[in-house]
Amino acid sequence: MNKARAPLVLLINPWISDFAAYDLWAKPLGLLFLASLLREGGCGAAFIDCLDRRDPFTNSHPGVLPGKDRKFGTGKYPRMRIPKPGPYADFPRHFHRHGIHPESFRRKLSEIEKPDIVWITSAMTYWYPGVFEAVRIVREVFPGIPVWLGGIYARLCPAHAAQWSGADRVATDDLSRLPEMIYEQTGFSPRNSDVWGDFRLWPLPSLDLLKPTSGYAPLLTGVGCPYRCPYCASSVLEPRPSRLDSRRIMEQIERGCEVLGATDFAFYDDALLLGCERTLRPVLEHIAKEGPRIRFHVPNALHVRALSREWCDLLYASGFRTIRLGLETALDGRSREWGDKVDAGMYLKAVSNLFAAGFSRGDLGAYLLCGLPGQSPEEVAESIGFVRQSGVQPYIAEFSPIPGTLMWDKAAAVSRFDIAAEPLYHNNTFFACRRPDFTYDDMVALKSLAKKSGEDKKS
Repeated sequence: MNKARAPLVLLINPWISDFAAYDLWAKPLGLLFLASLLREGGCGAAFIDCLDRRDPFTNSHPGVLPGKDRKFGTGKYPRMRIPKPGPYADFPRHFHRHGIHPESFRRKLSEIEKPDIVWITSAMTYWYPGVFEAVRIVREVFPGIPVWLGGIYARLCPAHAAQWSGADRVATDDLSRLPEMIYEQTGFSPRNSDVWGDFRLWPLPSLDLLKPTSGYAPLLTGVGCPYRCPYCASSVLEPRPSRLDSRRIMEQIERGCEVLGATDFAFYDDALLLGCERTLRPVLEHIAKEGPRIRFHVPNALHVRALSREWCDLLYASGFRTIRLGLETALDGRSREWGDKVDAGMYLKAVSNLFAAGFSRGDLGAYLLCGLPGQSPEEVAESIGFVRQSGVQPYIAEFSPIPGTLMWDKAAAVSRFDIAAEPLYHNNTFFACRRPDFTYDDMVALKSLAKKSGEDKKS
């Protein structure tokens, strides 16, 4: 019998510290799943979102540029200009803390019951200053309470996080280990410890922890990706792809409608349309015939090879409205080098299928990688022109060197900055892999060229 008192775990989504940031349907879905696992296991779960766009105290504070709402629930975070970290001292951009005012964070901490453990997540490796600030303030408000740090930065840069974050524990273990860690810390053993390691058995995410005014709901149908592209960390972070069954996917959508009143849903999957004939497809067929009337958005790129005419018709009929395509490059030789997922002919066929299904130019965009080791500016410019001619908006995805990926060693060899020791240099805006044959000015010019393509289509 579990005689220990059920612990209260405080979950925190920290600030983004960067030159720019935009809420493109970004919610801390991992924390919301953790909250449900904790609750199902008998623990208490509290939540503070430092990226709340609509925090009243923050948006009325004189030192804050308020957040703004945009189309389909997206928008700008409130932001405060802060001093640039040392590695960015000479970089010609202002630096900001995106999210709620620190005083609002302190107030929220003081208003909740004293927790037994604080869990802080992390996203981009180069956003760690916001993570460190959250750790520091939590320690001031709750001295002596253990602080655990997890998430992407913690897993990709564990040594850096352990040395500099101030957290008591940097969690890089498989999720199945967390119930044991809770027991070791509190003496309480979660009663659902057998489901933590299997995504298919997780309870629905705790959407009730989000504000009903969020404007959209996050949606995850599967984790991992069968490909191992040399620039991507998906297979590093989740080496075992897994998918929910159709019933669980539909329950997620129904919960988003009921709890948040959402009409917009954003998929967080890395490989949404791969291997989903018996999982996602029945859900979309049901929605296309019987509703609910909602809109789906795919900010993560769809795999082009999956976009048959039949699938494009189903996507349109079921309410997909924002489609991003993972083209990466229009040069087939380079595409084979980067994972061999798509070629130019496959892309053009997919675009034709999407337009035939009813999608408009404004619905579609194609991601193009830019600044990778060995790539030339001319290649990127050629790809921008190719995408533009296809009637689709090109979007530049600036290269960010990611520890653990197959391209990491090449990036470290190319960069004149110490990307291994300093995660701030992973920032794609900073472009640490700039070089004489691909300069920072080249990157800026290519981004401008891609943006101009979209402006020309509107005129």
